[in-house]
Amino acid sequence: MTLMLREAPSALLSVGRPRRHDPSRRTGPAWLHTVVPVLLALLGGVSVGLAPGLTGLVVLAVVVLTLLLGQIEIAALVVVAASVFEDYLVFVSPAATKTLAVVVVVAWAVRRAARPFHHAPRSPVLVSAGVLVVVLLLSTLVTGSDGEAVATLGRWAGFLAVLVVLADCLRGRLAPTVLAEVYVASCALAALCALVVFPSADGDRRVGGPVADPNDFAFYLLAAVPLGLAVRAESRRPRAWDLATVVCAVALAGTYSRGAVLGLLVALAVAVVVRLLPWRAVGALLVVVVTAVAFTASVNADLVRVSFEQKQAVAQENVSQRLELWQQAARMTLDAPLLGHGPGSFAEEHQDYAGDAGASVADLDTAHNTYLEVAAELGLLGLLALLAVLVTAFAGAWARWRRDRSPLAAGVCTALVGTGVAASFLSEQFYLPLWLLAALAVAVSVGDRAPARRPPRVRRAR
Repeated sequence: MTLMLREAPSALLSVGRPRRHDPSRRTGPAWLHTVVPVLLALLGGVSVGLAPGLTGLVVLAVVVLTLLLGQIEIAALVVVAASVFEDYLVFVSPAATKTLAVVVVVAWAVRRAARPFHHAPRSPVLVSAGVLVVVLLLSTLVTGSDGEAVATLGRWAGFLAVLVVLADCLRGRLAPTVLAEVYVASCALAALCALVVFPSADGDRRVGGPVADPNDFAFYLLAAVPLGLAVRAESRRPRAWDLATVVCAVALAGTYSRGAVLGLLVALAVAVVVRLLPWRAVGALLVVVVTAVAFTASVNADLVRVSFEQKQAVAQENVSQRLELWQQAARMTLDAPLLGHGPGSFAEEHQDYAGDAGASVADLDTAHNTYLEVAAELGLLGLLALLAVLVTAFAGAWARWRRDRSPLAAGVCTALVGTGVAASFLSEQFYLPLWLLAALAVAVSVGDRAPARRPPRVRRAR
């Protein structure tokens, strides 16, 4: 008995202890360890001999996928950073950004099938996104699926998949603040590149740069400004983020995008309400931006004058064109109010609903209004589903801000309002900022809740 009691502690301590690996021990049949490598070598040799280029691409894809399976969070950051340089990456490959996003989504799906990223509750944002997927499929089935519909459906699927992947990663090991920092830094670098090449730009005298269309580029920068204010509030180097925010704001002003500028002004007002930006800082930011613009105008006076004159010359025409496009989108919605005319239908069918000024917008393929274009293509059900994604995202971030005054939650709320206003003048459902902000809202809304502490009991004296 005494001997058993002495040996019991050591036996208990050995439970769960990993056994030492014996290299002489093999698992499985002995022939398997010889046949499998020989078959792989034979298959690889034949493949290299028949199609060396294709074999190299397959091997590279397998290596990249293997790396992404282990570091899916870093891959998600790469996708976010690369989206701001989409038109620069075209010189590397026409589908570089899309290919990278597809690889990340596939890697996420494989890893998600193996184990969950988190155990957080289901998000209303993702539920709304699921409803949007159902509406997209129903609209495609009801209206018919031609080539344009399938292509547009694929674009929707890509951004909805990116939303799910980012939301999963952000509720897992990827910190929301890190994603916001990467996005702001990428936008600041892209804005700096655009400002540097602006004096030598030909054709459209507006700041475009890594995203060729100035209006779309302004939409990226608009989301970056409030997020820059948020990350500087939690950073040990706020000056660097101040500089990044100012660069983004100056480049945004150089795009001459009226919708984005209006969205920025509304966002600054919201930033003051959520105490992300004091009034003095608003004045300082405006002074810095105006000074930078004035300095640029003085250094490149002729270039700025030509840019402004070109913008003024087409301003009135743009207003009339957008009004006509909005009317056409409204007529399309009234014609098919439930499920719309199908994904991608606005570009092909809006001219059929033209009025007297329809000839001036015959070659335009967007409604310059996210909500009206979605309503025309997916009906009121699709519009309500998209609005549900944005509204639930704002509500979740707003609840987090009211709970603990999180600067990042304040920045997400501010950016959602600013981009929501700008989306009334731009068609931006196929660009990253809206979906990135929705994913960040999912993450901040399930942030650490402060546990409610019960007040200590006071014992009454007897």
